[in-house]
Amino acid sequence: MFSPLRSASMDEASSFTASLLPRSPRVIIGNEARTLIEDRTILVTGAGGSIGSELARQLSQLRPRRVYLLDHDESALHAMQLEFHGHGLFEDDTSVLCDIRDSDALRRVFARVRPDLVFHAAAHKHLPLLERYPAEGIKTNVIGTNNVVRAAVEAGVSRLVNVSTDKAARPMSVLGATKRLAEILVAGQAEGATRAASVRFGNVLGSRGSFLHSLAWQLNRGLPVTVTDPGVTRYFMTIPEAAGLVIEAAVMADAGETFVLDMGAPVQILDLINRFVALRGDSPPTIVFTGLRPGEKLHEELFDDAEVRTETTHRRITSVAQLDDHAPQVSIYLEPLACAAADGDDDELRRLIWALLPAGKGRSGSATGRHAELTVAR
Repeated sequence: MFSPLRSASMDEASSFTASLLPRSPRVIIGNEARTLIEDRTILVTGAGGSIGSELARQLSQLRPRRVYLLDHDESALHAMQLEFHGHGLFEDDTSVLCDIRDSDALRRVFARVRPDLVFHAAAHKHLPLLERYPAEGIKTNVIGTNNVVRAAVEAGVSRLVNVSTDKAARPMSVLGATKRLAEILVAGQAEGATRAASVRFGNVLGSRGSFLHSLAWQLNRGLPVTVTDPGVTRYFMTIPEAAGLVIEAAVMADAGETFVLDMGAPVQILDLINRFVALRGDSPPTIVFTGLRPGEKLHEELFDDAEVRTETTHRRITSVAQLDDHAPQVSIYLEPLACAAADGDDDELRRLIWALLPAGKGRSGSATGRHAELTVAR
């Protein structure tokens, strides 16, 4: 829930964030997706997060047999219990306390639950933190994803959908690189019985720890609003919109492809602030430009130059495939990556990451911070 938006309910919060976009964010779940989910056992990893919890909400409306919520955050699971059942008694086994980094525990969960479909949303996602702590990104986003894929294959899961990010397209940050490696690992499962795919999209409005949370927090306290650069743009969609399209993409998951969601046109961050301030009726804030941080792009991208794009049966979902198959190489590097992460050898981790992802050799560091101020016009 996005309480800093001064909304009394989740529906109101969703309506508020949707009004910030210059387009209609509505997604209707089609009959094929309903048929795919109905009477199936579903497992959602990262179920306490913004996307994972919304996936669980929407999936539960499609008449599944059961929806299992897996997360390593017990407080997040408790919140989901309250929302789904009206109490936090944990009287059934659908709330699963498990860390995807623990391969043995994860395999036991899969062996017990025997899910038909898996939606893998568990991930570290904060770009500046992963630049500083790359080992944590590798442990969760790469090794953890590999653990989920292996457990799914062993348990005979029919379909697995990995939630990715636009930062995986021509990655220039540790976050983008780890999510790109996760896409490659999922694609490497293309020849198995488990159909697998990744779904790539940009920022989601109102997600936990997102820009809107920071913006609202600063406005509520009368603080200057911090923005990295006056020209920065980002792709945005609402949480319900993203989750609905991920479910739609699950219908097409087959050969390890990566699906890219239609995000509409990129949004100027300063324009987003203007809309936000106008909707809340706040006074125009002072804005401080801090400069791009290490690994950040001025403009995000949805596609890599080395990807072949193919239209799908859904007008808002594009399939992309890599010209080169990196899956075998990434599989070979998993053990060295895991060892370097366990040792906390950040320099070796960065060397391995960018050796695996040649696109990274062109990445730039942070722009020089420019500390300037302006007042947003309403």
